[in-house]
Amino acid sequence: MNWKRMAVSLTAGLAGLFLATIPASAQCTVKYSHSAMTSSFVGPFTSWVNLNAEGLTERPSDIVISGVGCFTTDSTLEIQYDAVMSIPTTIGLSDRGQYWDFYDKSDSMSIDTVSVTQPTSSSGLVTKIQIHINLGTVEPTAEVIIKNLRFDVTGTTGTGYQSVGDGSYLNAYVGTTNPSFTAAPFPVGYVLKTVVGGGVTDVGWGFEDGVCPFKLCPYPNQGGTIGYLLHQATWSFLTNTWTTDFPFRYNGESFAPAVNDLLPIGATDLVVDVEDIPSGVTVTFPQHLYICGSDSILDTWTATNSVGPQTGGHLATVYQTTSTSGHGGASLVVTTGMSPSTSVGCPNVIGVQVGNPSGNNADGNMQVDLRVVMGPALKAQFTGDDAQPTAVPRYLNNIAASRPTREIIGDATGNPVQYFYLNPTQTVLLYPFVTSFSGWNTGIEVGNTGNDGAVFGNTGQAGKLDVYFFPTNGTPFEYTVAAGVGRGLDAQGNLEAGGDFADSLTDLVAKAGQPFVEGYIIIVAHFNFGHGAAMVFNTSGAVTAVPALVLGGHCSYDYGYGYDPNAQPPAVNPLQFPACSSARQGDITKLPEQLKQ
Repeated sequence: MNWKRMAVSLTAGLAGLFLATIPASAQCTVKYSHSAMTSSFVGPFTSWVNLNAEGLTERPSDIVISGVGCFTTDSTLEIQYDAVMSIPTTIGLSDRGQYWDFYDKSDSMSIDTVSVTQPTSSSGLVTKIQIHINLGTVEPTAEVIIKNLRFDVTGTTGTGYQSVGDGSYLNAYVGTTNPSFTAAPFPVGYVLKTVVGGGVTDVGWGFEDGVCPFKLCPYPNQGGTIGYLLHQATWSFLTNTWTTDFPFRYNGESFAPAVNDLLPIGATDLVVDVEDIPSGVTVTFPQHLYICGSDSILDTWTATNSVGPQTGGHLATVYQTTSTSGHGGASLVVTTGMSPSTSVGCPNVIGVQVGNPSGNNADGNMQVDLRVVMGPALKAQFTGDDAQPTAVPRYLNNIAASRPTREIIGDATGNPVQYFYLNPTQTVLLYPFVTSFSGWNTGIEVGNTGNDGAVFGNTGQAGKLDVYFFPTNGTPFEYTVAAGVGRGLDAQGNLEAGGDFADSLTDLVAKAGQPFVEGYIIIVAHFNFGHGAAMVFNTSGAVTAVPALVLGGHCSYDYGYGYDPNAQPPAVNPLQFPACSSARQGDITKLPEQLKQ
């Protein structure tokens, strides 16, 4: 016999007697899904769980609702969360056992409607689950469970969604319409950033040809043809404390097998993206990156795509881990060196080799940029990178200054930040007067005097020549001398150490394809220790020699003491920053002209 159906036909007096048994002070009790009364509801949760501040689909703890007077006939049980539910988007009666369930050993209670709405709170849209009680119960052990839900705690899946800030609780508010009652906020999740700090802590720098030109150079690339960065770049991040795994929950989530997780999260992506690699610079990632703590390896991240070597352009590599170990305060520290690390251990090393990317870089360094992002590896990827769209996870599109993101290293708009840079290896020569007016011409000469190491201990370099023309009352223009123009350049268009370049003004102007009669020129030679002269002559053989004024190189290096850059610094003091001119006669930043923007 179906006693619930018989209850519908009870007399009004009997119904009134039934309702009279409900205490006037009745209220709902909320607890985590580790029930002491109902064995079928015994779950993995005994407290709230940590949620990623960077997460899109975060699963809080399940809750159990009970209490005499909580489930009255024709009342609505309401559970509101202060975030928008992302999985599932709707809930109905058919989802019993998946997202909700109930138990009543008296078999008196029946439920006829379950729905989800998105009301607006003071801070934006939230989630409300409404369960309509068709027939109620006063059984004290009766329970309703809400389970397997996921929430967008950062509010990134749509505008107007409320986000739960880093260090704040995701709460559930439970109430009933008959009698009208709302329980105190019940925490079901605690939102934390995966990474508490990260960035490039020691920006690297070096010369564009990768070679330290000075005799007393504290680095092993002095005199070499392929060099290191002179000052090694280091980037790192520090993780937060995670109680279930590091740093994202994954398939299974370390919970009891009976818990049905409808959206398992697979491996964790760590995407390392190096942008703007100059031609001539080779970047190679290691096959593995290691999370280290107290000089021991806690987690291993394995590259799933190319690790290089990449010369010029862009390199993005996805590292993945499926580790579920809890590591509070674990850190990843990555340095740069001549070659990437190949053996298990810490620290991690990204290989950066510098060849000769010289050319057209007259007024500043060549900057290489870095961004690092992390998150669950989902099948669907969104375009988020200019060179390798599938390598950068979908959440890169959600980066904004006003909300938490999964970005570890980068700026608020998703752009990479400075990783390392290369100072131009150059000497700047001013030819104060050159002319081809009325039968006159000018011979242009540049000498690369860097082949004097046996005498002075210096190391020369080969490099290109950028010629900047400043015609009188005309528009300035630029020309990089190509191989085969004039005399003295090699097959790559470089002037070797110990070599001399010579050409006429009229030939250089013709090769540049621009009009020029007279004025002055500046030649930026991409090597140290450059000198030059101009010879103004006419058809009758009159010659006037005009020596070029050495304005200086850009920068070489300084130890932070103000000493001569050739002086050996104290061994305990690392290289500080690029500061001095390679020609000792000024710096390109002191020029009246800004050669390139």
